[in-house]
Amino acid sequence: MLPHIDFLVRGNLNIVPDFRHEYGKAYLLAGELEQAEQLLMVVLEHRRKTLGDDHPETLEAMHWVAWIYENLGKFQEAEELGILVVNRRKYILGEDHPATLESTGDLAVVLYGLGRLKEAQELLAAVLKTRRHILGETHPDTLRTMSNLAATYVRLGRLQEAEALNLEVLERRRKILGHNHPDTLFSIADLAVTYHHLSRFREAEVLQAAVLEQRNSTLGENHPETMRTMSNLAATYSRLERLQEAEDLESVVLDKRRGILGANHPDTLRSMGNLAVTYNKLGRFLEAETLLVEALKKQKDALGNNHPTTLRTQSNLGSTLNKLERWQEAEDLLVPVLEKQKDLLSHSHPHIMDTINSLAVTFTKLGELKEADDLNEALKRLAV
Repeated sequence: MLPHIDFLVRGNLNIVPDFRHEYGKAYLLAGELEQAEQLLMVVLEHRRKTLGDDHPETLEAMHWVAWIYENLGKFQEAEELGILVVNRRKYILGEDHPATLESTGDLAVVLYGLGRLKEAQELLAAVLKTRRHILGETHPDTLRTMSNLAATYVRLGRLQEAEALNLEVLERRRKILGHNHPDTLFSIADLAVTYHHLSRFREAEVLQAAVLEQRNSTLGENHPETMRTMSNLAATYSRLERLQEAEDLESVVLDKRRGILGANHPDTLRSMGNLAVTYNKLGRFLEAETLLVEALKKQKDALGNNHPTTLRTQSNLGSTLNKLERWQEAEDLLVPVLEKQKDLLSHSHPHIMDTINSLAVTFTKLGELKEADDLNEALKRLAV
């Protein structure tokens, strides 16, 4: 049963539009998402009325609003606005213009959030090819695209490719920006997530602890990136069987995300799922079930039935029902999950292997021994 692994200035509405734009961006970068949305929506409406929809400054405002939507977990709104910006910039500026490439890369991140991983990977690969050709291997935009492509590889289960890309980006950022630059810390955090998925948990822990210390001191404990690092470190603690540390950290992150992002934000729901995984390991199966049932319902509503995160939660709930000896309910959940995961992920993806393992247990307990043997043989082949 796997946990989920996660990727300033005060103003007022009476200042002039350009200042509102800068204040809105500052709020976004500081993790103050609702304030950022409020300011930048005012900017966008003002620019639409005074400059028109196709003016570069209007498109820039749309681009930032789409980014806010993505951070708020409003992926459908982010996709609609992102597509609009990409198409207009292609028409006005051309496919290879830096602004068009920026919008296309950000649209890929939204598709990643929607669970459309192959589409995201294809877009990012195309943007990376163009940026390498135009900007070179060490340009910040090239490195950012490489980093996002590596994160997509992780979700797809292409872990060796992800590790190679992450190491390349980290080496270049350390050399160009230094060890403590925010972009360098992003690379360290991304590499740690890759190590986690490669089951190199102690290496992941060392990196995550270092990043968390830096982010606590520079961004504060309530910043989204700090909370993401805490969440990932807690997931690593869980895999290292340091369960009390995992529970303590996950409980803190869940409380913060509920208070700051709201009860239905995708990050909040991931935290619920992570805490449930730890409850399972602690033998607190009913508490785990309660969290997973709530998270699964909300994820189906927000992300859809076939989103990779929804499927992971459903798989984890099936595993919990196994622990509660509710075998038929577990089978009803796990069989469709496995089929959908096979369509979305690589054949040896850890999430698929976890679902196979849980379903094999279910089949055995239900007396469906041939089906259980077939799954156990599949696990042996995947583990080679």
